[in-house]
Amino acid sequence: MTPQEILKHYFGYDNFRLYQEEVIVTALKGHDSLVIMPTGGGKSICYQIPAMIFDGVTVVVSPLIALMKDQVDSLKANGVPAEFLNSSLSYVAQKSIIQRVRSGEVKILYVAPERISEEGSLAALTGDIKVSLIAIDEAHCISHWGHDFRPDYLVLGNLKSQFPNVPVMALTASADQITRDDIAKQLNLSGDNRFISSFNRPNISYYIYRKDIFDDFIPVYLEKNKDSSGIIYCLSRKSTEELADRLNAAGYNAACYHAGLERDMRSKVQEDFIHDRVRIIVATIAFGMGIDKSDVRFVIHADLPKNIESYYQETGRAGRDGMPSDAILFYSRSDVTRLSYFISNENKDHAEIMYRKLDQMAAYAESPKCRRQMILNYFNEEHHGKCNSCDFCLTNYEDYDGTIQAQMALSAIVRLKERFGMKTVIDFLRGSNAQKITSQMREIRTYGIGKGYSEEEWKDVIGQMLNNKMIEVSNGQYPTLSVTDLGWSVLKNETKANFLKPVETKTKITISQETHIDQLLLAELKKLRKAIADREHVPPYIVLSDVTLMELVTYLPFENEDLNYITGFGDYKIARYGSDFIGCIKQYCLAKGIASRMFSNKNKSSLRKKARKKQPLQIKLTSPQVSLNMYNAGMKIGDIAKERGINEDTIKGHLATFIPSGEIKINELVAIDKIEPIMEAIRINGILSPGRLKEELGNDYTYSEINAVIEYRSLEYKEVH
Repeated sequence: MTPQEILKHYFGYDNFRLYQEEVIVTALKGHDSLVIMPTGGGKSICYQIPAMIFDGVTVVVSPLIALMKDQVDSLKANGVPAEFLNSSLSYVAQKSIIQRVRSGEVKILYVAPERISEEGSLAALTGDIKVSLIAIDEAHCISHWGHDFRPDYLVLGNLKSQFPNVPVMALTASADQITRDDIAKQLNLSGDNRFISSFNRPNISYYIYRKDIFDDFIPVYLEKNKDSSGIIYCLSRKSTEELADRLNAAGYNAACYHAGLERDMRSKVQEDFIHDRVRIIVATIAFGMGIDKSDVRFVIHADLPKNIESYYQETGRAGRDGMPSDAILFYSRSDVTRLSYFISNENKDHAEIMYRKLDQMAAYAESPKCRRQMILNYFNEEHHGKCNSCDFCLTNYEDYDGTIQAQMALSAIVRLKERFGMKTVIDFLRGSNAQKITSQMREIRTYGIGKGYSEEEWKDVIGQMLNNKMIEVSNGQYPTLSVTDLGWSVLKNETKANFLKPVETKTKITISQETHIDQLLLAELKKLRKAIADREHVPPYIVLSDVTLMELVTYLPFENEDLNYITGFGDYKIARYGSDFIGCIKQYCLAKGIASRMFSNKNKSSLRKKARKKQPLQIKLTSPQVSLNMYNAGMKIGDIAKERGINEDTIKGHLATFIPSGEIKINELVAIDKIEPIMEAIRINGILSPGRLKEELGNDYTYSEINAVIEYRSLEYKEVH
């Protein structure tokens, strides 16, 4: 099949997005590439489609266990043979996957960087099977200049020398110029094939609010979005725990996540979130990378991120499915002071660039400009600055002459000898009796000159002065304000200070106002999706995305053939889920007396002009599935082994992998009187390699029996937990 046909057949999409097609063609020509695409922009398609065309296996390197599982679950749900190898799998499961890779049954294999860190380890892993493409996901992790440097990524620079004729594709959602150059250098990418897509996420609305309104804002916002999933980021572990406790006490379904939690607890929180058992995660930045959940509707930062790359990456976890979502930041200058302190205690070699990036993040939060324009400009992308979906563009402002207030502030900074930060300067201007305002400071002429303005008004004035370059702030643990040449010009009355003040806030148009969605039917479809997801042990969004459900509600298809027109329904999902969803829609519509809208005049133009020609669905069965089908057809294990030219122990190993799903019973592979002794050996010794367990048990027990009981034990564990 061609790339276009694979896109349609497996993934249910008609057209490529951004530079997907160009990246795919580059890979198919055998060339390296560096791909910068926003979160939700479809980076994974860039290597998944070549993987389906190439002979051999595509190896995807990822640092994120959760991402591997999500991606593989999603690929399998689309009929693509994929697997992952990481520390979360049992010895038996890993061995089975490696056998499948070496037998050519796996097209896409996800691995952690440490799995292939040693010279020759990837070649040893894949055996005689050709490595056709190497994809490095989260490629910014290899760069010291990236926002999430990981030392274990440095070993990936050796892959090019080990596989000189294999194309390498480096992918990330955000990287400035210095980081892009470093990625290409560290990975030894040949050529200069760089695909920098637009960083614009048009479905995300950006808002910045004062931090002091956080406690009042959150309950109101969450109540309006009580059925939505979201992430709230905090800077400290303690803050995540306290906020999660407060939210739960207020009746919200929340959990905290940070690196200090036990690994099992972190895994449980992630699983609960992606399966919709928990709606709100309150987390440090340790959470989110690798979470492929497409229906996150809001990302809230309770504290300032350390740079714009981190902010962009974290806000990009909202609205991956393209549906309207919010990114909300609560800002205070004290965040800058705290982050400056952290930088002062980190790597001195990188401190200068980290301070510069923090200044850029603070300027983003303080500047009276279109938020979207500032983000895109940071990544060297032009934007007209009228997005109508950020707090600045949704607010009407008017100019005012702020020269008097600016001169008050400038005079205070000068008379305090430029030795203090914003908080002290404001306290001084307002005539505060705080202990830090010494008796000598109170004798200065300008002490209390600004008492007619509130603390928040002074924060706004000084913020605009910083943005307009009248003053600047020093780096370090205790940042201080100083006057620039422009500031002196204002102080001497040579230049006016023009500021902005809000006069009216426009109402944001929400999706519920833009479209007349039948919420009752949507709820029924979500209920059905959840039931299927629970049955298949995958997150609901892997079954069908919210975008697909919205199209189903909009067009009301009555026949499986109609699903050819619905985004996200490829041949595999039509065959697997089509009848269930069509049945739900028809039952609802018949009860309500509603007709299908598939081909109404209103919808003709927005539907695809013609359905694709149907191809018979061909799903390549895995080797264990072939053995299972033959066994279910009544063949004995010995006969299956002869028919397939495989020894009986291998066939038993195939069948054992279906014990956890209930398709094979333990007593079909192991005599009843042998099960408990093997279980006892495992309880005493732990899950060692089957060889070690066999030494403990003796020659009356076979490897296949031990492996089967290990699989059975994992089933018992799941049922208990």
